[in-house]
Amino acid sequence: MSITRTTSRVLLAVGAATVVPALAAGCSSGPGGAPDQPAITAHGSAVGAAPTTVPTLRTLGAPAFGSPSSTPTGPPIPTGAALRDLLPTAATLPAGWTVQGNGNQTDTGTYVVDDPVAPTLPQEPCTQMRLAGTVLSQDFKASGAMNEVYDGENRVQVYLAAYHPGDAAKLLGEIRAYTERCKSFTGKGIDGRPVPLTVTQQPVPGLGDEALDMKKVPQGPYHTEEIVVTRVGDRLLFLSGDDILGRLPNFMQLATPLSKSIR
Repeated sequence: MSITRTTSRVLLAVGAATVVPALAAGCSSGPGGAPDQPAITAHGSAVGAAPTTVPTLRTLGAPAFGSPSSTPTGPPIPTGAALRDLLPTAATLPAGWTVQGNGNQTDTGTYVVDDPVAPTLPQEPCTQMRLAGTVLSQDFKASGAMNEVYDGENRVQVYLAAYHPGDAAKLLGEIRAYTERCKSFTGKGIDGRPVPLTVTQQPVPGLGDEALDMKKVPQGPYHTEEIVVTRVGDRLLFLSGDDILGRLPNFMQLATPLSKSIR
């Protein structure tokens, strides 16, 4: 089934702190093909172009920071390849959800980072905020895997990350602090005009060991981003998406079963 994106909403380009048009009528993908790309990447790639810079791919292949673990001291931390087996598939998705091909799966391979570098989220500028697991998962991360699924037409990024004991809870605290610090800030449109944004967070009772629902909402005809972060022991599940097609995905429909299957 092809998916045609026709919308009057506008994407916020995070890396350049600008706002750009997001009209993408006619961009579609067939079953098994790559899903539609957003009209612009987080660093301002042209509409319809393949992203040239992705602020998320410290997650692929060999670790880009720290060192592989050689002397684990607690329960084994799963590798990215092992976490990939826990990602949703066509057979395990709730009714109404789909995955195209392998869902653009990526993972950190057979490495487990033993000594991650110092966290960076506490210093991250508000204007660089992007609500995606591939971005917010990085501090303290030992391994990770991701794919993409669809709630009808809405794309949802699924990112599952594993951490050393206590680090998942520590990172969730960082994310809460980041949200509080950036609960109100001003981005900039491509025309140079200011775009006020509000960031909210709400706890999600009964989901995993603890969970957070976070939204970044701009004033005006711009797209809203949302992410649900669920901690299950020393793992974090990130589900993220936007309302570029006119509505936000139904994250809880996916978060509830996944939070039980990733233990």
